[in-house]
Parts: sequence; structure tokens; C-alpha cells
Amino acid sequence: MTQWQVVPKTRSGGYRILTSAEVKAADERASQVLGVPSIALMESAGRAVAEVTQRRLEGQPSRPDARFVAVVAGRGSNGGDGLVAARLLADWGHTVLVVLCAHADALRGDAATALGAARAAGVAVIEVTDGEGFLQLPAPERFLIVVDALLGTGLTGEVHGVALDAITWMQGVKVPIVAVDLPSGVCADTGRVLGAAAPADETVTFGASRAGHWMFPGASLLGRLTVADIGLSELAMQGPERRLLSSTDLEPAFAERPADGHKGTFGHVYVLAGSPGRTGAARMACEAVLKAGAGLCTLGTTREAFNLVAGALLESMAEVALEPNERGISAAERVAARVNRLDAAVIGPGLPNDPEMADFIAALVPKLAVPAVLDAEALNLLVRRKELFEQGAAKVITPHPGEAARLLGRGVGEVQAARLDAARSLADDTACVVVLKGAHTVVASPDGRVWLCPDGNPGMGTAGMGDVLAGIIGALLGRGLEPVEAATAGVLWHARAGDLVAARRSQASLTAMDVVGALADVERTPC
Repeated sequence: MTQWQVVPKTRSGGYRILTSAEVKAADERASQVLGVPSIALMESAGRAVAEVTQRRLEGQPSRPDARFVAVVAGRGSNGGDGLVAARLLADWGHTVLVVLCAHADALRGDAATALGAARAAGVAVIEVTDGEGFLQLPAPERFLIVVDALLGTGLTGEVHGVALDAITWMQGVKVPIVAVDLPSGVCADTGRVLGAAAPADETVTFGASRAGHWMFPGASLLGRLTVADIGLSELAMQGPERRLLSSTDLEPAFAERPADGHKGTFGHVYVLAGSPGRTGAARMACEAVLKAGAGLCTLGTTREAFNLVAGALLESMAEVALEPNERGISAAERVAARVNRLDAAVIGPGLPNDPEMADFIAALVPKLAVPAVLDAEALNLLVRRKELFEQGAAKVITPHPGEAARLLGRGVGEVQAARLDAARSLADDTACVVVLKGAHTVVASPDGRVWLCPDGNPGMGTAGMGDVLAGIIGALLGRGLEPVEAATAGVLWHARAGDLVAARRSQASLTAMDVVGALADVERTPC
């Protein structure tokens, strides 16, 4: 997934996720409340861009015919950041050419100040206002690197005119690109490409990452993301709690275990799962429950599945929870009484999808008195009975995008285009902690808080990953963690285990059981 770093590494600011409106408000508060001059923020931002560009240049092989560092600048504050970087790079001995995609007299405020300072320092500035202007630039092979300071976070509509011409030119130069805030053309709030974008090798943003850094397709165009601290304090970055998961969120999963603890101390988790042809889901969930530290695990399944899976479970117990054709209210009362004597439950992996099971799940869920993870078929069977999610004990629901779309009554594309919003809406609708699975899994709490997982990799897109994640979260619930803690720690633990496997072997051969096996190797510090 996205390589990223926070400079310096601080939880205050760097791990937050802001919208474009919140970034603008943070800048204004920094000036009005904290007394930080806006030009000082621009200077700090430009210096961060220059430092990343310098680092990239130092790592490149020598090319005798190439001599120019191009800074493609727009007329707004993003362009101003690029102009500061241009001046500093020139001070450091580089031959810098600013391609200003506007008339110079169109710049205002800090951007105009930065332009004047760059020119005073001897930086060459070429004004390009249409596609013809790019034909007058030096040949592509004369450039060492391009700084994309064209559009930034304020973009809302499709790119057009000289901005589109500039993006097309950057795409064709075929040298490394350092983007300021985001690759121009990527929406800061959704990650959508608004017409066109030039993929970056490095992206530098400031104070906190943006939602669009983590949503696809924009997330695939960033290269290496650097979140630079430019002096925006927590006061300046007020707003809803929306942040990246970090090692701190993993700490509850590694809490010290009492010296006199025993298997009854660490939680007994009931896994209601499995059916003929889908017994692997039940087994993987149970394996994950125990690898994630629960003391005991019992699988409850159908009679048909029990005969197939019981002998394969070495460390979990197994029992018949449902006899053939026994999926009504009386069965729900009996299973609920069994589950409620334990500490937590995982319900759904590999269950049958039929009307009888739907009636059983609908009767069971409100009767649960212990925290539960509802996954897979448990979610599909309750699509038309969402009011039941609020009944009974606290729940974590773990939909993939298709399941989330059905629960929300939206298309899958709508969910994927606004994953943070979709997860938060689903948490509001169900009063559950929501784990919206996928690339950069999202966790949302009914109280409005949202977390996004920066870890994980495409190799984890394989059968059984969701069953393993449900088991991990179920184990943490059984160990006594609150639903939000269990969900955030479980998601991060699962993702980092997947990254460990991918680093040791490859993404291509990664399986769900590989992730189960790697849980023991994950440490609290970042991989």
C-alpha cells in the first residue's frame, strides 16, 4: 500500500485526516488565533517540498544532458508553495525553471510574494497560458525532475484549459514528479481523478494527510507520501476525529497478561459459522480467535457442517448448534442461552443463505447479551431488518463493499467513491462499530469517530481474509476490549500480519491462513 512518513513523527496532526475545507479552516485559524503569518506557513511548506525534491535528486543516477528542475505552478497557494521550493532549490545550486500556468499579475497575496522572491533570487519564470506554450519549453530529456504545484487541495471540478495541458505535459516528460499536496487532478476529499492526473513519485502534504490520499484511484498515484509538520498545532486542526490507525491503537491487543491467568481468564468466544461447502470459513475464524489471544473457542455449526469440520479443529471445541430444518425462534432462544454464558461471539462466516437462516439470525441477534461480531451472511440476512442491529449487546459489523452497499441501499461504486462517508453513515444507521473492509479498511464508531488503516496490501484480497479478521476482532472482544478498541486493534493487527507475510514471501501467494500464522510475529512498532 501507500508508503508514507510523518516528519517529524508526532501523533498530533500527522496522523489526522482532513478534508479540503478543514485544511483551509486550519490555515485561517493558525493566522487568526495563533498569530502565525500565512507567509510563514507557505515558507515552511515550500521548504518541505524542496527537501523532498533534493532527497529525490540525490538518489537519481547522473544524466549529463539533463540540467533543469521544473516547477509547474498554478496561481493559488499550491503554486506559492512550489515557488518557495523553486527559490530554495536555486539557492542550493540547481538550475530551476518555473512554468507558471497563469499570467504573473493574476497571483495574489502570499503566492505573489513568493513569485517576487523567486524572481529576485534569479529563478527563471516562464508564463504559459495555453497548450502552445509547452511546446516552447526545453526538450523533455533536459529535465531532471518536476515539482507539480499546479492545483492542490481546492480542486472540485474537472480539469480543463491550461491545467489539463500542464498535466498532459507532466505525464509526457517521463522524469520523477514531486507533487505538492496531491497529484494535480486528484480530488482531496474523495481520491477521484477529475479528468486527468500525472502520477507522482513523491507527494508532500502538510500538517495532516487528506482523505484523498487514502481513497482510490488517487491513492495509487501518490508514490511515497510525506506528511510534513509546518507548525499547524492541534488547535488549528479542529474538527471531527478522523485519523489513521497507528501503533498506539495496537497496544490493547498486547496488554500484559496476568501471571496467574488461565484459559478462562482470556475469554471464551463462540463462533457460529459454517455449512457444507463453506466449512473453511468456520475453521479460519476459529483459528484466528485463538491466535489473537482468546483462551477458549467453541464452534457452533449445522449438523451437516459439524460432521465435516469437527475433526479438523485441534484447539477449538465444536458442537451442533442447528439441526436440519431447525432454524426458528426456539432454536434462537437455545443458541442465545448458550452464547450468553460465554464472553463474545462471531456470527456469520460460511452460514447458509436461505429464508430459514434469515429468520433464525433475526431472532438470535436481539437476544445476544455479549458483544458480537456480525460478518458475512449474518449481514446479508439482515439487510431488510437493520433495526435489529441496535438491539441486544454491542456489535461490530464487518461488511465488504458489496455488503455495505446492500445495507445502505447504494451502489458499490458509490460506497467505494466515498468510503469514509459510507462507513460513518452505516455506523449511524446501525448504532454499531463498522469495519468497512477493503484497500485501506475504514473503522467508524456511532459517536462520529472514524479511523483508516494505512497498512495492508493487495495480496490480502483473497478468500478467507474476512473470516480471519472477524475471528481476531471476536477474540479481542472476548478478552474484554471495548468494541471500538477491538475493531481498531484487530484491523491493524490483521493488516500488519499481511504485510509481514508479503515482505517475507510475496503478495501473489499470500493466503488467509498465512495471516493467522503471522499474527504472533507482529510487534507494536510499525512494520
